Amino acid sequence: MRLKYEHYLAMRVHVAAEAPLEACGLVAGAAGTSTAVFPVTNVLHSPVRFRMAPDEQVRALLAIEAAGETLLAIYHSHPAGPPSPSPRDKAAAAYDVVYLIWSPVGAAWLVRAFRLAGQRWQEIPLRLT
Repeated sequence: MRLKYEHYLAMRVHVAAEAPLEACGLVAGAAGTSTAVFPVTNVLHSPVRFRMAPDEQVRALLAIEAAGETLLAIYHSHPAGPPSPSPRDKAAAAYDVVYLIWSPVGAAWLVRAFRLAGQRWQEIPLRLT
């Protein structure tokens, strides 16, 4: 997956601003490269779980479709770590897309990309462009 640097920064700002609560959102794309980021409100307001605001999620999905793009990734943060999918993430994974997990490392934020392959998470390469 290729992530434009401006989209990387937008997500990093969003997850840092929401900490210590989990942040979440969607990433649109075309040909494996991000084209837009849609931050979505976490209606659970929780440090360990997220649920996207349904109206915001639908608006973002409709905007992605109207632009002729696809849902490339879903992102969320683990403000207390770890920088990998949790069992809850696996149970909630409903889309065949990349899952971006953000976690703090010191004062910085790290993002890793995963895809659910059968019953196992597989880390995939993430390139900034």
